[in-house]
Amino acid sequence: MTIDVENHLFTAETVENVALVRLKGDLIRQLTDLNLKEGLFRYLHKVNDSPNLGAVLVLGNPEKIKRREMIAFIGELAETGADANRIARVYNAINQLILFVRGMRKPVIHADSGEVLSLFFNVSMACDYRIIGDKTVFQYPTRELGLVPKGGGVYFLSRFIGPGKTLELMLSGRDITAAEAREMGIVDRVVPSAAIEAEAIAIAVEMAAKPLALIAGIKRLLSVASGDLAAFLEAENDLLLECIKSDDFRRCLKKLL
Repeated sequence: MTIDVENHLFTAETVENVALVRLKGDLIRQLTDLNLKEGLFRYLHKVNDSPNLGAVLVLGNPEKIKRREMIAFIGELAETGADANRIARVYNAINQLILFVRGMRKPVIHADSGEVLSLFFNVSMACDYRIIGDKTVFQYPTRELGLVPKGGGVYFLSRFIGPGKTLELMLSGRDITAAEAREMGIVDRVVPSAAIEAEAIAIAVEMAAKPLALIAGIKRLLSVASGDLAAFLEAENDLLLECIKSDDFRRCLKKLL
């Protein structure tokens, strides 16, 4: 079966027995577009139900949003008189994407490179396997903004590196290199950045050949063991919405903009 899609949010094609999804555009803003979001979920549903596809490979957008752009976007959300419903739509769209990915029976592999902000890496950690280019840098502007990172970052990181290391990392706000990420165990494979797509496809094709019943069973058991992610993401929303309304946050943001 061939499933090809192209819109403002992503393009998709099949490569052997792998569904290859290339993200594009501004993921954060476009996920709040109901048609685009539902189009992505419909596509993933089809992949999940297809007997001919064994895995999903998601390639990050090479022209991703930068740190300053992210801060400016958060500034828009925090403006006095800003639509609270819009903020909720942004956070809920991220929640839905993460929970959808976690709930898929088939393995979801994420590959990315370049400067990757915490939100995008948090979405990556929701996937089953992570591949990054050797020039990748993960950025956590949490200390600058005084906001907890959206996307389950604390939830996922604490399971990879423990509560203490997670707290230390979040409070430091420092960048994480590809080599450090591999050493910490928060990514599974580091490959040359120039060859990331070819390397990621080869890994995905190999993984897609594994018995689906085995993969689905392991994923289900891991989900049971990991606790209530949905409740965690809702708590994250509450914390962020409370903080973003505070005078301390507005003063902090004013210094950055």
